[in-house]
Amino acid sequence: MIDAHAHLVTDDPAYPFNPPGGSVSEAVRDDPMTAERLLAALRDNELSGAVAVQRAHVYGYDNSYVVDSATRHPDRLAAMCVLDAQAPDAAESVRHWAKRGAVAVRLTSPGGNQHGGTPGTDWFAGSSARQVWRQAEELGLSMCLHIYRWNRDESLRALDAVTREFPGVPVILDHIASVETDRDAPYPGADGLLALADLPQVHIKVTTLNFARIIAAGISPTVVVEWLVSRFGAERVLWGSDVTQTPGAYEDMVKIARESVSGLSSRDAALVLGGTAASLYRIATP
Repeated sequence: MIDAHAHLVTDDPAYPFNPPGGSVSEAVRDDPMTAERLLAALRDNELSGAVAVQRAHVYGYDNSYVVDSATRHPDRLAAMCVLDAQAPDAAESVRHWAKRGAVAVRLTSPGGNQHGGTPGTDWFAGSSARQVWRQAEELGLSMCLHIYRWNRDESLRALDAVTREFPGVPVILDHIASVETDRDAPYPGADGLLALADLPQVHIKVTTLNFARIIAAGISPTVVVEWLVSRFGAERVLWGSDVTQTPGAYEDMVKIARESVSGLSSRDAALVLGGTAASLYRIATP
């Protein structure tokens, strides 16, 4: 089993906080999920590895902690870096972090959050962003997109052309691309997501954030996971905890994830819980 979405934070002064919003919550400061703490949680819960995802709300675009952690523990961790794809030096940043060991890039709308942000798709589909995709294709990196509900529909429409332009770049959509699976089917936003199902490089990540909302709505996580696998295939679906961003005990996140695949075949369950992530992020499984 592999956690494909684990946010890391450290209190080591060698990695100073640089939050875009100007502050870091006391909860993050007082209870950091360091690489060592995550590795202990992986061991205790019988996971073989994790993807260390840059916590942009804490460190901004300085990905040093996740890449250094992956370098120190290459058999257990892989690094996913966050970039501003509209920055003048965006393409250079891709090369820089790849040279330091990153295997994946993550993009989201700069300044946006769950409550709203600047409309438009230049953050991943504009001319500058396409240079980032080009670098990712040349360097063999995957591309992760964090899409919110407020920009979901226009982003999914724009994604088709970008993925067809860069067919060599695996694409991972975080949190089921904010499709509202906490509602009764047909899920709001699902049409845009399913329109991408014929593109083999598009992958869907389901996380504890989704499961928490699904469970709160009285829906079983198995229903949603089985729906994703039926549309995309288990080799294109993966799980991540979203630890430190989504609240909860790590052991509970793992427990819910394992329960969520109980309706799948053993092969498909193994892919969702680790096999898909292993192939995307070069993490070995036992």
